Formats: sequence, C-alpha cells, structure tokens
Amino acid sequence: MAIDAIDAILTPKILEMSTEMTSMYTLTDVVFDLVAYPVMAILALMIYLEIAKLYSISQYEGLKHFKNTFFFFGVGNLAILTMMISMIIAKFSLEAGTLFFLFVGIPALLLAGCSFWIANTELLYTITWRLFDNISTKRRYKSMFFLALMIFVLIDVIAYGVISEYYGLTSTIMYKGSIFILILLLIRSNLRSSGRIGSIKHPYYLGLIIIFTLNFLGTFSDVISEDTIAGFIINGLTIVAYFIILKGIRKWTRILTI
Repeated sequence: MAIDAIDAILTPKILEMSTEMTSMYTLTDVVFDLVAYPVMAILALMIYLEIAKLYSISQYEGLKHFKNTFFFFGVGNLAILTMMISMIIAKFSLEAGTLFFLFVGIPALLLAGCSFWIANTELLYTITWRLFDNISTKRRYKSMFFLALMIFVLIDVIAYGVISEYYGLTSTIMYKGSIFILILLLIRSNLRSSGRIGSIKHPYYLGLIIIFTLNFLGTFSDVISEDTIAGFIINGLTIVAYFIILKGIRKWTRILTI
C-alpha cells in the first residue's frame, strides 16, 4: 500500500524535474550552503537575543522591530537550509530526496518566503516608524501602517521580478539604484530625527545599509537561483553585515549595562 502511494506520488515527470534540479546543484553548492545558511541563521538569532537584552533595558520601539527582523531572518535561513537538505539527499537517493522536498522542502520554502517578507517589513519599519509617529501614535494606525509596508515590500519583490524578466539588466539596475537611494534617505531621516546624523558612517549603520541592500531588493530569488557566484556574494556579504551589526549591538549593550 505504502509503495503504491509512493509510486503514485513519484511520477516520471516529477522525478525528471528532480533530476534536473539536482544536476544543477554542484558539490561546491553543497559545501557552501552547509556552511553559509547555518552561520547566517545562528548569527541572526544571536543578534535577536542581543537586541532583546537591549530592548529589555531601553524599551525603545525601534529596537522591538529590529529584534523581530533578525528573528525572522534566522527562521528564514533555517527554512532555506531545510529545503537545501532535500537537494543533498537527492544526490544520494533521488526518490528519498524528492519525497523529502515534496513533504518538507516545499513547506520550508513557503516558510522562508513568509519569514523574509515579514523580516523585510520589520526592517523597513525600523527606519520609518519615527516618520509615522509624527502623524499618529495610536496602535490601530500603527498596525495599518505596518500592513501598508508589507504590501509595499510585496510590490517591490513583484516589480523587481517583472523588471528583471522583461526589461533587462539596465532597467533592473536603475530600479535597484532608486530603491538604494530611498533606503539611504530613510536611514538618514531616521538618524536626523534621533539627533545622530553623524553616526551614519559608523560601521553598525554601514552593516545595516548592506542588510537593506541585500534583503530589500527582491534578492531572495537570486539566492536560490542557479547562479552560484551570485549566491556566494550575497550570502558572504550578509554574513559580514551580521558580524558588523552583532558587534555594534554588543558594544551598545555593554555601555548601557555599565
């Protein structure tokens, strides 16, 4: 009975698609993913815990959402790692790897997409909440503003996909450039409103800018694409940014706890 059910699921078409996906996943990809995604997940969750300590001391609203950002980054990276494990299993057993992907990998992929969506929204909220606070401090309107940011992030991902698919590299670079400028302006505005405009050159904020650039531009599709070099660069820069931010957060925590 179980064998018949498995045969019904693993149709020749599904196995053919699985074979194509597995053939694109090289040994270099395997080694890099087994190192990069656990490291990114651990660093993100370490940042989450450090910010949680800082938030418990200051109760600063921006830290609350910054904390949530890295929790969802951690979950998202663990979910991607789970999906990648199915590819690794398929290297040794196509049937087992395909079944793992269908029943574990696909839900993990959906979890990763939702996690990065929420993380990017939380990240964007950390540099825009002050602007909205000048308009209203009511919880209901803040929730509506957060929902609007979620829609904006989703539209950004869709726009990025459409532009890159139908309008070529030049248009994509122009679009990413405009988003990058918007991010810089929002970070600068947030620093100005907090009276720390000179801090934008601080390594912590440079790390923050890197995180925004990599995660707010619809690059999730690049990470899981067949472009190995792009994946190396994106994940490598993300790890560097995580280290910079973790170091900055720990420094501020030590200062506040003295």
